[in-house]
Amino acid sequence: MDLYIKSWAIWMPSPNNDADEANSNTATQPALTQVPAMARRRLSKLTKLAFDVALQASAQQDKAALPTIFASRHGDLHKTLMLLQQLGRQEELSPSQFALSVHNAISGQFSMYSQNQADSNAIAAGADTLHYAVLEAAARFSSEPDLTQLLVVYADEPVPEPYQQFCQDPSMPIALALLLHRSEGQLVQFIMQSNAASQAESDQAFKLVPFLQGEQNQLELAGHLRQWLWRKVS
Repeated sequence: MDLYIKSWAIWMPSPNNDADEANSNTATQPALTQVPAMARRRLSKLTKLAFDVALQASAQQDKAALPTIFASRHGDLHKTLMLLQQLGRQEELSPSQFALSVHNAISGQFSMYSQNQADSNAIAAGADTLHYAVLEAAARFSSEPDLTQLLVVYADEPVPEPYQQFCQDPSMPIALALLLHRSEGQLVQFIMQSNAASQAESDQAFKLVPFLQGEQNQLELAGHLRQWLWRKVS
């Protein structure tokens, strides 16, 4: 599948932060000065990360008519855990907090902020979540001849401590946005190959960065029963 990357943006912890600092709630977060302070205060850390890269990658676009795909392996699991702990204490739950804990909450918040009336999907697909979001975008370009561009936004945080024994992916917070276009930007070949022996690599978004930065012209990553290949076309 051929895709054009028109622009992209990434948020990662500062290299000066160790893993504990990067994963803490007090770690540096995007300033999001373009979002009014009252609205910004309501955003969770994960939502701020997603907003930051989405706004950067689509800075020159009309956001009111930009189809989007928001992807996250775990979503706002910290908020979900808080709600579960409240249930365990037999406390009443806040409807607004519950509404903001669901997997498409970030998509809805971004649509409301940007007054975007275009369609939006929310995807979760394990360690391969970012790649399946890109695959969804490629499928849409193939099946929708009138689709010109589409914004893919991936954001994730390490799972809360009670879940650490089950999953350590990602190792640090990260957000990545790709503005994909039908004919403008860097042309790349995006290939999925079946591999029954393949086990998914962790931190796939981090490993894609050197390719996006131009340090690599080709990248292969192991997914769950899949191999993902990225190749730049001159």
